[in-house]
Amino acid sequence: MVDNNRSLLFIPDITGFTKFVNQTEIEHSQHIISELLELIVDSNKISMEVSEVEGDAVLFFKHNSVPDLVEIIEQVKQTFLDFHNHLKSYESKRICNCGACSTAINLSLKFIIHQGEIGFTEVKGHKKPFGADLILVHRLLKNNIPEKEYLLLTDSFSIQNQQNNHSKDTAWLNYERGDITYENIGEIIYNYAKLSPLHQWVKKPAPPKLAEKVKNPITEQVFIDLPMEAVFEKVSNFNYRLEWNQGVDKLEYEKERVNRIGTRHRCVIGKNQILNFETTKNNFGKGKMVYGEKIMDLPIAKDAAFYYILEKEKEGTLVTAEVHIHPKPVIGWLVLPVLKRKFKKNLGVLIQKLKEACEKESEPTLIASQNQVTV
Repeated sequence: MVDNNRSLLFIPDITGFTKFVNQTEIEHSQHIISELLELIVDSNKISMEVSEVEGDAVLFFKHNSVPDLVEIIEQVKQTFLDFHNHLKSYESKRICNCGACSTAINLSLKFIIHQGEIGFTEVKGHKKPFGADLILVHRLLKNNIPEKEYLLLTDSFSIQNQQNNHSKDTAWLNYERGDITYENIGEIIYNYAKLSPLHQWVKKPAPPKLAEKVKNPITEQVFIDLPMEAVFEKVSNFNYRLEWNQGVDKLEYEKERVNRIGTRHRCVIGKNQILNFETTKNNFGKGKMVYGEKIMDLPIAKDAAFYYILEKEKEGTLVTAEVHIHPKPVIGWLVLPVLKRKFKKNLGVLIQKLKEACEKESEPTLIASQNQVTV
């Protein structure tokens, strides 16, 4: 560790962010970016301080202390792999085909790394770094490197030792020299390395396990005069759930996360009854959108799941709701006929309420709510 009155400035910046938010849905894109920024902050292994989160980037600093270059490179590698492992996992578990969810996998990271002198100013008790070197590191976010994923080290770092002493963990580095001139700053010399070689260590997640379906599920159908995408958003977005899932007094879920396979939520009914659900999906054929939920604590069943199968019909959507129950031996077999009649009745009411909730909103309103953008 070097302590020489110089400070580390370290910015991971999400690339593809502007295109992402300019083409995708506001709520889902916000949640996805929020998750990624939290992940970047949590990946900090060299005890840097967070100055601020800047929309699509995080400004870290380490005052009067600059770690060895090998440590800094390992931090870059850690953050990059955490970021892409998360995106791979999300891609394998996503249930939504909206622009935000389907293009999140295309996001990546670049890193701007500099050492210099910083001072501090205090704003309402919050200490914030400032100074010429801080201005420089932000200017370097806009540069002439023709890559979307890279690390940039200013000439304040000597990379000679790094080049001459590659370990197996840094052998992927291949530095190139670059320079750029900024108004009021002048020429800046830097070294940069592509991060694309790191993709070889990104883990491929196991595909989600599909639950076994039963031969004769409980089934109800309804036609809804809205496109599939709008109906799917109504079904899968917990923010809308109490509009049509009547009988539930409270829904407990993570409001800042996009629903995906494995997401859990709780339905509170009255004062004493709590039902736990987990999002799932299944294969019901091509051209259909499917949303599913496993019931986690049905005492007479080994497993049970609701599925909403959506398919296009003329200008609207045919919704088939199915309940698949695998009863436990003896007691489950005995009560299954009664349970199926109860589910059948409730399912018919449920999808009629879904139809009413969807059709009471105009199509432009619901579609527009999916396609707003923000930064």
